Amino acid sequence: MLYSSSRGRSQSVDFLEVLTSGVAPDGGLYLPNEVPVFKTDLLSSFGSLSYNELALEILHPFMDDFLNREDLESIINEAYSTFRIKNVVQIQNQKRIGNILELFHGPTYAFKDVAMQLLAGLLSKASEKINKKIVILGATSGDTGSAAIEACKRFTDLDIYILFPNEKISEVQQRQMTTSGAANVHTLAIKGDFDDCQRYVKKLFLNQDKFEKIRFVSINSINWTRIISQSVYFFYARYLLNNKNYVASIPSGNFGHAYAGWLATKMGLKLNGIHIATNKNDILHRLFSSGIYSKNKTIKSLAPSMDISVASNFERLMVDVLNEDRAKVSELMNNFPENSIDFNNLKHWKKINSFFTSSKTEDQEIKECVKKVVSETGYLIDPHTATAVSGSPSIQNESILTFATAHPAKFPEVFNDVEGFEENIPLELKNIFEKQQKFVKLNNKYEDIADFISSNYAS
Repeated sequence: MLYSSSRGRSQSVDFLEVLTSGVAPDGGLYLPNEVPVFKTDLLSSFGSLSYNELALEILHPFMDDFLNREDLESIINEAYSTFRIKNVVQIQNQKRIGNILELFHGPTYAFKDVAMQLLAGLLSKASEKINKKIVILGATSGDTGSAAIEACKRFTDLDIYILFPNEKISEVQQRQMTTSGAANVHTLAIKGDFDDCQRYVKKLFLNQDKFEKIRFVSINSINWTRIISQSVYFFYARYLLNNKNYVASIPSGNFGHAYAGWLATKMGLKLNGIHIATNKNDILHRLFSSGIYSKNKTIKSLAPSMDISVASNFERLMVDVLNEDRAKVSELMNNFPENSIDFNNLKHWKKINSFFTSSKTEDQEIKECVKKVVSETGYLIDPHTATAVSGSPSIQNESILTFATAHPAKFPEVFNDVEGFEENIPLELKNIFEKQQKFVKLNNKYEDIADFISSNYAS
């Protein structure tokens, strides 16, 4: 399968190139030239498969020129052997709030483990085919960094650098990143916000030619492998619901999770819609409510993984909104965020927008939602999941499936006066407070970050 840029100004490339890169040379994001479509009868037959077996069927068409089925099957099985439940994800039914898809049963208690554990295995395989040291780059506002580090630390042929906004993520999330003790892990606390970190990562990729001895690879959701890995559980959830259609209610910041659901529908999955739940950093809620894509300043919230003011993966949906006019995508994105984008007069926007609903949840509403759910059900939800629970009633639909993206124990500051919280903290998350942290603080300057990375490969 070949891939091309959302901005249409780069040559088509194979999966290995997509896997081991970040943005395309023209600054766009990679998309497959043709999305595989599974016919209804074939999708029905997938209902009897285990999660690992389903992942093999969904993922292999996207990388058939990179791995044969047997090698991919082995990587999938190894990746998901790290999870605490057999089939990676599970549904809990809570009568007051409906069905909850628990995505946090991986090693770092976050949904990002699902993609990261697989991505690390694929990158290790890719390192055999590349004559440069693979250096993984990532920017994180929370769980991406810890999930990436946990996945990559066991592969000594990979180095990983994670940029995070200094003092703007939860202490648990920071300690998960900074206590690995692995020599191939480098955590960089940047004196800025997540958008600064993300911008520097993109710039490093665009300046790849200045780093002769290493090959930068993206671990963020701009990496296509993250998207396809997450699309699998949209299919699996349907089978867990006895083939019933559902609305996926998703805490969303960077739009990667939501785009994975949209991709699943393009592959043949029937969904009743996708609900985009935001915190007070509501770029996506404003977009789907008004049709205007515009950036605001990032504000620290109780749901830090969603503290984002530019939803990078939305650019992929723009290709559909603009009916494959990639030159127009390029024009608009080259002027964004300085200039906002108005989609209201575009023919395809109304149809695509009707598939999405959205909501915004303030910090106080997050706290109230968490307490209400605990009091009514005894079930604990993290603050990100709370935005999906709180926002979902506006859909007025009984088929809602809420995606629970992290274990509540990762955000103790939300549960100060919530009964039963302490008893639900996993031992692994307690132990990280006994470990020594290791990270480097850097100024909010691209040159400082580039120089630090270069210095580790100077000899």
